[in-house]
Amino acid sequence: MRIPTLHGWSRGAAGAIPLAGLALALLAAPTAVAAQGVRGTATTTFRYLTLRPIQLDTVDRAGVQDDDGVLTFEGDPVVCLPDGQRCTRYLPRDVEHGVLATQDLAATAWGLGVQGLSATVLLRARSELSGDFAWPTADDAFEAILAYGELQRSFYRIRAGRQRTMSGLGFSGYDGVDLLLTPFDGVRAEAYGGRSLARGLAEPRHEALRGIEDFVLDQDAYLVGGFLELSPLMGTSLGFRYQREIWADKVGLLSERASVDVRSDLPGPFQMDGSVDYDVAFDRVGKAHLTLRSRLPEDWGWLEVSGRRYLPYFEMSTIWGFFSPTPYHEVEARGTLLKLQPLTVWGSAGWRSYDDPEIAVIGTPFTDESQRYSVGARWAGGAVSASGEYRLETGFGAFLSAGDAEVRLRAAPWLTLSARGTAFQQIEQFRVGENVVLGGGLGADVVGPLDIRLRSGVDVYSQSYENRPSQADWNQVRAYSILSVPFGADPGMRGRR
Repeated sequence: MRIPTLHGWSRGAAGAIPLAGLALALLAAPTAVAAQGVRGTATTTFRYLTLRPIQLDTVDRAGVQDDDGVLTFEGDPVVCLPDGQRCTRYLPRDVEHGVLATQDLAATAWGLGVQGLSATVLLRARSELSGDFAWPTADDAFEAILAYGELQRSFYRIRAGRQRTMSGLGFSGYDGVDLLLTPFDGVRAEAYGGRSLARGLAEPRHEALRGIEDFVLDQDAYLVGGFLELSPLMGTSLGFRYQREIWADKVGLLSERASVDVRSDLPGPFQMDGSVDYDVAFDRVGKAHLTLRSRLPEDWGWLEVSGRRYLPYFEMSTIWGFFSPTPYHEVEARGTLLKLQPLTVWGSAGWRSYDDPEIAVIGTPFTDESQRYSVGARWAGGAVSASGEYRLETGFGAFLSAGDAEVRLRAAPWLTLSARGTAFQQIEQFRVGENVVLGGGLGADVVGPLDIRLRSGVDVYSQSYENRPSQADWNQVRAYSILSVPFGADPGMRGRR
């Protein structure tokens, strides 16, 4: 099933999509519900962003000042080229503004003349209403994220159309068929396959990646996979998945991976879940984790201990697939106290170690260990609620100190107001200067008739530098407005008050 992505729409035509989509949803809802049955949501989103880009500037070496090895020009740091005559610096350009509108329509229809037959869609339209810069994927005026038909029976389910799998192997989209069988209690078997879509985009991969990677083949790629889940005991499940992607002419393999997932309620107040994925194409273990969770005595809360391994995954179709990334291993403990309700308190501590990258190191080597800590609390009592969290990370990568806080006020049954703040500092390795970022924002959540909801907010971020010459202005203003309009009725509520 081929669902095309539309390109080349005029800005005027695309700009009408959000209003047209919302109007069609509202007008069609009563008739559709009365006939077969439709339930869904139309969501209109406006996003505003300001940013200040930078540009590379060339200056004359004669005007460069040397202050104990730090080269500057008019107070800005510069880098001088080997020829000794030219130096470069980065200068901030004028502030740019942009407004992007998106219209999402998510709906499921049933009662299509065949028992158990339904159709599901998740459609999105975009339009740049104004702006000095290009938003990511803004040139795609329309895309079908999901669009499939489903037939449900007592021991099997069939889906056909545009869909996606969500598993330990990530999010994989495809245009094809999915067959799920439940022949016995405790057994689920699934097989799926079709034309592969680029990861994170609802487009065929050779179309989505055109212009980015010249060596991507100009043809379709196909995805096939299978999943088997067994539940030998109450509260226990084992899952096995295999998935493969290959170019249509079979000249190259994009990926071949497998994974195992396990979840179990152990004797007593314990729970366990774990997973591991294996890259068959590169013959190496990728991500893995094992978590043990226990409820504290007398319902004081939860204690959780996790061990994990992380290795970045790259497809063979990209140049990154031929590198050897360095994995890390981590142990983390997390505790949550619930006994103090309406106050909830949590904290965590973790230790991470990176493997030897097996490369020659020039100069002082970086440390291969890091520590992470966090502590937070949430108060949810009456009309006022508040939450906050502080995070600290030291060692490999950089020192990070960050905190967030939010206060919410239920001013009326239909109105909730919020105020939030953030601050963080990052220095040491991979440094961009000893900078401090402060941010704050206000928001409002309004619930109207028929459960129509409007959420709006604005946030301002200010960044300052210390112990370095002047840098580009990274300050930003962000604002959003999201209108959600549900339509249709829950089929399980028919005949009920």
